[in-house]
Amino acid sequence: MAHYFSVPLILGFCLASAQGAEDEFALLKIDGNLIGPIESIDHRMDDAHQATRLISAYHQLLSAAVQAEVALLHEQILKFIPGFEVAYTAADSAEFSHLMSEIDLRLAAIQDVHAQEYKQGVVGLLTEAYLLILPTFGDERRLER
Repeated sequence: MAHYFSVPLILGFCLASAQGAEDEFALLKIDGNLIGPIESIDHRMDDAHQATRLISAYHQLLSAAVQAEVALLHEQILKFIPGFEVAYTAADSAEFSHLMSEIDLRLAAIQDVHAQEYKQGVVGLLTEAYLLILPTFGDERRLER
């Protein structure tokens, strides 16, 4: 494991010393084993269906245990959606706040997994995708399976 970090570290020092005469240096960013962008998927999302496909494609790249964790969180969010919509329609602010809090907790846990498993660009895409599929105020979009 230390061998993998030593090669990039040595290369980083070489780059820094080679540019030392110009008083500039490059910081070497080590991403570890993070998952990068999938080239075959169009990352422009216009609707919830495209967002759901993008999320599914990236989640399939995770290990089985992490996939199960994310799927469980996703299912828990799905269970809160009908109550969320009823509370919003009924203007029940206490129930609405409670359900929003429950959804936010699970979404934060999913985003934590994203941050641990994907490069920053992918995390941004997945965040954008979840915003397209989660219910919003006065919007009829729904979280899809």
